[in-house]
Amino acid sequence: MTTTRQTKQTYSQLIHNHMLEGKSISNMEAYDQYGMTCFLQRVSDLRAAGVVIQDEMVTQNGKRFKRYWIDQPAPQAAEGV
Repeated sequence: MTTTRQTKQTYSQLIHNHMLEGKSISNMEAYDQYGMTCFLQRVSDLRAAGVVIQDEMVTQNGKRFKRYWIDQPAPQAAEGV
């Protein structure tokens, strides 16, 4: 009998993939969506691995927090058009 085991993504992989989809994320969103309490450490780990992650301070409903994202390259125009 063979079983197919689905590999579980690490928190770093989850965050990286989330941002590669063009989405931004905050500490609270990481907790709400992924149950992640170590979000800032994972951002630090990704940056240490060479991933360029942008951030900005946001104020919403009187609360201040940082939002993180990866800049996506602009789509290349088709040549000869």
